[in-house]
Amino acid sequence: MTTEQEEPIDVTTSIEEVTPGESHLARRGILGVAAGGLAAAVFAMRGDGDNTETVAAGGRAAGAAPASRRSPAAAPAPRRRAAPTEGDLAIAAIAASLEVLAVNTYGAALDAAGSGALGEVPPAVAEYVTVAKAQHEAHRDAWNGVLTASGKEAVTWAPPDLEQTVNDQFAMVTDVTGAAQLALTLEGIASATYLSVLSKLESTDAIALAGSIFPIDRQHMAILLFALGTYPVPEVFANVDDAYTGPGAPTAMPETR
Repeated sequence: MTTEQEEPIDVTTSIEEVTPGESHLARRGILGVAAGGLAAAVFAMRGDGDNTETVAAGGRAAGAAPASRRSPAAAPAPRRRAAPTEGDLAIAAIAASLEVLAVNTYGAALDAAGSGALGEVPPAVAEYVTVAKAQHEAHRDAWNGVLTASGKEAVTWAPPDLEQTVNDQFAMVTDVTGAAQLALTLEGIASATYLSVLSKLESTDAIALAGSIFPIDRQHMAILLFALGTYPVPEVFANVDDAYTGPGAPTAMPETR
């Protein structure tokens, strides 16, 4: 018996190159009503003594709005795919790699805090880092579940370009404030990326997954902003300015202290 091997996914594809296919709208045939083919008639009653007005099928009841004045029927919603497309899987791989980076960074922060490299760390901050790391681990596993279910390999590495930038910045972190600033940047990149891919994903499950992770990252951002002494919800609308689109994408990391 042959064993089906998992197929490595091409992660050189950027999110910007992933465009959903044409919407598969349900093709509804126009139901024509042949003469004598409709057994029932539509009746409209107008109060006028004992007189009644019968409207045959295809006609219009007295007082009813003409067809041109009626509200148009809602357009059928585009059908979503049950199985992820190749574009969905490319996005899933990028998302999983971002989660790997978040897990690694929060893990490094815990290690640094434990060694005393960050100075005094309030218990609430240590608790946040522990919980956030566990949540990113769950997100990573969920995206890898999408990949392996489609015969692709699980992602265990962070985006090399972004990882190098984060490592360089983390090497300059000397206190809790610097670590929080770096974590805030990562959460901002992740949340913007999830928001940006919602319009590109085609599988209902992938859309639901990205949509369920996005607000968690925004919650992380709010906590970090509050810890840094900033208003926790500074934006009126979320944006995709910091979205990561794939290998080679420009990254702008703030200076940390």
